[in-house]
Amino acid sequence: MPDQVRTILLYAQDRKGLGHINRTLTIARHLLAADTGAVALIVTKSPVPAIFSVPECCDFIKLPVRLTPAGLVRSEQDEEAARRRYHALDQQLLKDVALGLEPELVLVDHEPLGFKGDFREGLYALKERLPGARIVFGMRDIMDDPARIQAQWRAEGAYDAMERVFDGIAVYGSVRIYDVAEAYALPESARAKLHYCGYIVRERAASDARDVRARYGLPPDGPLVLGAVGSGSDGYPVLAAARAALERARAHRPDLAAILVTGPFMPDAQQEALLNGASAWCPVVRQADTFELMAAADAAITMGGYNSVGEALSVACPPVIVPRATHKIEQLIRAETLAARDLARCVPPSTLNAERLADGIAWALSQDRAQFAARVRALIPTFDGAAALVTHLSPWLGPGADAGSEG
Repeated sequence: MPDQVRTILLYAQDRKGLGHINRTLTIARHLLAADTGAVALIVTKSPVPAIFSVPECCDFIKLPVRLTPAGLVRSEQDEEAARRRYHALDQQLLKDVALGLEPELVLVDHEPLGFKGDFREGLYALKERLPGARIVFGMRDIMDDPARIQAQWRAEGAYDAMERVFDGIAVYGSVRIYDVAEAYALPESARAKLHYCGYIVRERAASDARDVRARYGLPPDGPLVLGAVGSGSDGYPVLAAARAALERARAHRPDLAAILVTGPFMPDAQQEALLNGASAWCPVVRQADTFELMAAADAAITMGGYNSVGEALSVACPPVIVPRATHKIEQLIRAETLAARDLARCVPPSTLNAERLADGIAWALSQDRAQFAARVRALIPTFDGAAALVTHLSPWLGPGADAGSEG
C-alpha cells in the first residue's frame, strides 16, 4: 500500500534568535491541525529548538553551526574557507532533504532562496522533479531597507524564483501598514501571487492578570511595565536603560511595578549585573512567557522584532520600542512606522537613555487601553495570520483541511 502521509517542509531562517523559529512553529501547529494526514519537518540552523514545545507529527532537521574552540585564532583566509565549506554543506543538505522527502508543500521563511541562497539548488531541483509540489515564500512585511532588499534579491535571483519556482507569496502583515509590492519592486507576475495574511502571533493561554502578577511576586494593583528583549543576546543596554528609566518613572508613580526578562542568550555577566539590581517592585528573570506578561502589563519596553511588537499590539499593550542597533534597519523602520501612527514610541539606540525611555513609559501609561486597541485594529484587522495562511493554503493541503481547527 503506498504511503499516504503528506509531508510539509518548512525552512526557518534562524541562526541566533528566536523569532523565525517561533513563527514557524506557530504556522506548523495550524497546518497540522488543519491537515491531520500530514507531517511537518522544520529545517533550521537555530540552536534553540529544544526551548519550544513541538506539536505531534512535527520534527526538526538541524543544519550544522560552524563552531570555533575557545582560544583558537584563525586567519581571515581560514575563516572564509570555513564559511564557504559550511555554506556548500548547507546547500547539499537542503537539496538532499528536499529531494529525499519529496514534500507536497514547502514554506520558505524570510529569505526566498535561503540564507545567502543556500536553498536555491534544492528548490529548483524539487520543482523540476515534482512540478506539482507547491512552494510558497512566507515573508514579514518589513524586511529591511527596501533598496538593500531589492539589490540582494536581484543578485541572488530571487525575482526569477518568484516567477518560476514559487506558487505563492504569503505576507505576514497588513498592506495598511506596509506595501511590500511597492517597497521591494515585485514584478507583476509575482504581485499576482501575493496574499496578505495579517500578523502571525503565537497562541496565548488564557490567564488572569492578577494571577500572572502573583506568580512573579508583583503587586496586585498599580501600573505594570514589562521590559523584554527577545533572546537577549544584545539586549543588555536596553534593560539597563529601562531600569534607570523605571526608577525615574517611579518617582512620579510610587505604585509602579515592573519586571525585566533577560532572555536565554544574554551573556552571564550581563544577566548577573541586572539580577544584582533586582528589587521587590522590579524583579529580573531569565525566561518567562512574555506574551502572557504583555497581556497583564500596562506598557512594554521592547526591541523592535516582529514577534515582540506583534504580541504587544495584539493585546493592546502600548510598546516603547528600542530598535536593534545593527546594519539592518528592519526594526527601526517598524518602530518609526508604528510611532507615526501613534501605536508606539520609538527610541533609537543612538539616543537611548533613561530620560527618553521614561518619556516613552509616560506616554504608554497615559494610553486608554480600549482606545489604543481600536487604533490598532483600524490598521491591523487581524493577528490570526497563521489561520489565514492555512485558509489560503487549504487548496494545497489534504482533503477536508480546516483552518478553523486551531485557534
